Amino acid sequence: MKDVLGKIDPRKPETFRLRVPLRKGEAVIEELVLQPPVLKDILRTDGHHPESVAYGIALLSSLSGVPESVLGRMAPEDWADLRVTLARTNLRFMRAVNLLDEKDGDEPEDPTRAAGTPPRTSVTTCAA
Repeated sequence: MKDVLGKIDPRKPETFRLRVPLRKGEAVIEELVLQPPVLKDILRTDGHHPESVAYGIALLSSLSGVPESVLGRMAPEDWADLRVTLARTNLRFMRAVNLLDEKDGDEPEDPTRAAGTPPRTSVTTCAA
């Protein structure tokens, strides 16, 4: 999975060059610059299923500043590539896996565990 996520600095914008440029009025959009995600970007996706195209377009619009109506005219081959980029953003936000901030061999830190508390390795129950 690390190969899919790539070596991306999550604090810097990411530029995606479109194979098929988009038009916004007289302007031609040849690349999308995706800003580092913040919470408002995920809020833009509220009401959409995380695996839906609508979710991806809402997130992409928020990250790039390009209106959803323009992004809806994107070529399928550009959309397919951008889905990988958006999945990487989603993984960071949902904290399901945070491979972008880990070093090789490090285990992800459990954010629910209090500092200094040893990890629980097993649960023992007693029947009375």
